[in-house]
Amino acid sequence: MTSSADAPTVRAQMNLPALAVALLVLVATLGAALTLADGAFAGAYRQPEERRVAVALSERLVAADADHTARANVLDHDRLAAADIGSRFPVVGAHDVRVRLDDRTVLARGDASGGVTVRRVVLVRNTSRVERTPPLADNATTLPRRTDRVTLDIDPSPGVTTVRANDRVVLHDPDGLGGTYRVRTSRYETLRLSFTAAEPLERGDITVGYRPARTTKATLAVTVDG
Repeated sequence: MTSSADAPTVRAQMNLPALAVALLVLVATLGAALTLADGAFAGAYRQPEERRVAVALSERLVAADADHTARANVLDHDRLAAADIGSRFPVVGAHDVRVRLDDRTVLARGDASGGVTVRRVVLVRNTSRVERTPPLADNATTLPRRTDRVTLDIDPSPGVTTVRANDRVVLHDPDGLGGTYRVRTSRYETLRLSFTAAEPLERGDITVGYRPARTTKATLAVTVDG
């Protein structure tokens, strides 16, 4: 039988295992917390640099003076896809990079599976060549879509001497035009081509080639990792 004097000692001995367990739990919890904190600090250290690069690259991708933009925030899909990340965008340094338009990856280097992603809403410009032999009522034709350049194949037999684009003379030869000509036009207005010729023109006397631009809205996502 345990005396009342021995009771505190017995209770203390009984509490020792519980205390040991509690200390083990505390040490384990503290270790996990320190590990998480170290990871968070490391992530916080890396991410500002990745975010800076991602923001800078996204701004460069939509710049008005870039080789792959038609104007600010309007991307030419084909030119962008052909760009070389390392030489064209030195801001990326040695980082892994992925550039996506909606669900399509258009540029990539390395494995940018994590890191920081910056998104922008942009317009994507696509062009495809159209070739027409339009009717030439009154020696003129109007293109159905705007374009910034046209190619004219002119049959020399009708004696075309002058070509106007919206009343602006773009080609002239008093001895007669014949062959293939490339003409710059304004993409901001509907294009009407008119021809001065020795005789009325017929379908087939003029072939017009052009690349009408079509723009669609898309989300540009720039991911920088590592």
